[in-house]
Amino acid sequence: MNEFLLFLTGVLSTLFVYIAWRTGAEERLCYTTIAVFLILIASVGGKLVELLGHETNVGNIYYAALFLATYFIIERFGKRGGVRTLVIGAVIAVFFSALVQIAILYEGAESSAPLNAALTTVFASSLRVAFASLIAFLVSQSVNIFLYIYMKERAHGRYLWLRANATNLFAQIVDSTIFFLIAFWGVVAPENMFDILLTGIAIKVVYMMLAAPLLYLNKEEREIGKDYAAITLR
Repeated sequence: MNEFLLFLTGVLSTLFVYIAWRTGAEERLCYTTIAVFLILIASVGGKLVELLGHETNVGNIYYAALFLATYFIIERFGKRGGVRTLVIGAVIAVFFSALVQIAILYEGAESSAPLNAALTTVFASSLRVAFASLIAFLVSQSVNIFLYIYMKERAHGRYLWLRANATNLFAQIVDSTIFFLIAFWGVVAPENMFDILLTGIAIKVVYMMLAAPLLYLNKEEREIGKDYAAITLR
């Protein structure tokens, strides 16, 4: 059942990114997908599940899809667009976590006691996960953007699938190492940490291998000057 849900999550996440990209307001909508995925990671990323006999958390696909959205933006808008995903993502993560923590501090009415308790249980314990996701996002997304742009420039825009997957592999190793160590160290047994980390990396790498061909449907950006990018169709 979990394996089917993982597949369904991958399909829906990819569809979400692609529809957002193709519905007109590409830049704003693709930034929206990044916001949604970061909120999902902060909210449910602490849930551990078993997949094919291995334990990991449920946020892996969301983070991989976030990288896919980032590659769409970089291919269209260049370095400036990539850096904006980093800034916007960090702002969203900080304000979401802060506002959620304030919300659970409200003294709830007796009529909603079950919901009050559930929200406190979920979001009070998710503060550590939110912090882990923020730090992991800042570091890994910085690596992701820099490396993707570097490889694109060296390849003169060629080898799109290879560039996306090579960059994703390296950045996801950085992300998973930081996130899982901060979020789960002391929560799970040390002997299980490596399995959780490796399974998360494998899921995100396989996802990008399957989803990266969608980038060929993107429009190509052509640099004019240092920061400005004009759009041309492939």
